[in-house]
Amino acid sequence: MFRAFLTLIAGFAASFAAPALAQISAGAEQRTDCVLRINPTPASWIIEGFDPFGDSLAEGTFSVTFINEGGVECRFTPVVDLRQPPFGLSKGTGKPIGYALLNLSDTQDVTPRAGRSLVRSAQSQMILGPKESRSILYKLVADPDDVRDSGTFTQDITIEALDRRFRSLAGAPVVLGITVLPSARIGLAGAYMMNDGQAVVNLGELRQGVAPVPLQLRVSSTGEYDIDVSSANSGQLRLGTSQWFVPYSLSIGRNTLNLAGPRTVTGSTRRGIRRDSLPVQFIIGDVSNRRAGTYSDVISVSVTAR
Repeated sequence: MFRAFLTLIAGFAASFAAPALAQISAGAEQRTDCVLRINPTPASWIIEGFDPFGDSLAEGTFSVTFINEGGVECRFTPVVDLRQPPFGLSKGTGKPIGYALLNLSDTQDVTPRAGRSLVRSAQSQMILGPKESRSILYKLVADPDDVRDSGTFTQDITIEALDRRFRSLAGAPVVLGITVLPSARIGLAGAYMMNDGQAVVNLGELRQGVAPVPLQLRVSSTGEYDIDVSSANSGQLRLGTSQWFVPYSLSIGRNTLNLAGPRTVTGSTRRGIRRDSLPVQFIIGDVSNRRAGTYSDVISVSVTAR
């Protein structure tokens, strides 16, 4: 059956020869036009892992390759269109994050603030000969002052090639975006000193009750957070390595902590960038019949964003 099938096709080859040549000829005529293809690399331009309290910049560099697959040269100007206003990177709720989109190859600002990037009359056109290609570098820069929450914020755009009559020769969809990490930072304010990288708080002469030391815990966070507290001496101010100690507890904000074991304080449950100042108090226990000397403890405090 396989040989018979091949013979049957060969037998009809002569009768179909003329139409086949006509199809090839038609294809060649189509290729005498400018046939442009736009290839973004990658298709999603996402600024990954931005920490609003870190040192990294909210920017990324990406590229687009324009390919002339036709038989004559292509003359065009690359522009950027919003696929759906309003302008800004968004995750569906809250105020969008502003951004700038820069054409690094031509030193042009092509940000589509009004729905389409501005086409300047003095802006030079790209000219691609037949089978020629060229790449353009773009830089996406998000406004860090607009970051008010963690998550992924995006906007859909289209990169188009317009001829001198503003007709579109080709287009390609691109997703712009930034991923903001859940992040938190912690610090102290008030009566303390730094010694070998550690904050030292002088509680003064130990008396039972709240030590008169003004101290605040400063927390910056992208949203909800937890504060973890632990005591090296399990909630005891100890006289050197001796067995003499004074019990105490710690309050942070409205939470009083028994430091016999690790404790966790849950911060605000509201979303969005937060900068909280939480009062810190040391509540001293019974100091009677204690040997004179300097009593101390080491407290570890850390914050985790949720």
